[in-house]
Amino acid sequence: MTTSIVPTNTTDVSDFTGGAESDVAMMIGIGLVKDSPAVFFQYLGDEQTPAGMTLPSGKPITSLKNITLTGISIAENVGEFNSTKLNLFLTSNQGRTVMLTSGLTTIWSQCVLGGLIGMFNSYDLNTPFNLDSWYGTSKLRPVFAALKLNSTKVSDNDMYSSLADARADRDKVMVEKICHDAVDVLRGALGIEVADVVVEDVSTVQPEDLF
Repeated sequence: MTTSIVPTNTTDVSDFTGGAESDVAMMIGIGLVKDSPAVFFQYLGDEQTPAGMTLPSGKPITSLKNITLTGISIAENVGEFNSTKLNLFLTSNQGRTVMLTSGLTTIWSQCVLGGLIGMFNSYDLNTPFNLDSWYGTSKLRPVFAALKLNSTKVSDNDMYSSLADARADRDKVMVEKICHDAVDVLRGALGIEVADVVVEDVSTVQPEDLF
């Protein structure tokens, strides 16, 4: 089926930057149910509750391994709260692509963008990496993330410091600007065109088959 780049009732697909038409095996939200041990949640459709992603053992999936960034976009005015979303298109070494979506200024998105900018500055965006995600210990249970190459965390120190300063000043506008700027840099580096997204029949795709 053809769907928008955000898991909501919208027909706007103009902001997707994933190159030629992309087959997306699964759309995944981050930390959607705070009292669940799951970190990643599979969107199953507008009328269904997202499902926490676990291994056959029941253990939550917390790491996506050997993936590359193949698309990135920002979606504005999403859902009933008019949220601004970061959409990441990640492709496994098996050739499957998933879309991860989270609020642009969430801690998870800030961590991921800082890692991707670190990849861009120190390595290249074609290098496969691991993406680890986990809940923090505060009452709000924010989700954190880290990009790793051979167990080494990759991040951009300047972006990390700028975001830390903006959060300390409670400057939400600056946090959003830093994240927007990072997405612009990454989109330019990928050099990809606008396209629609085609989502495979999710009933045939299991989380453990993706990565």
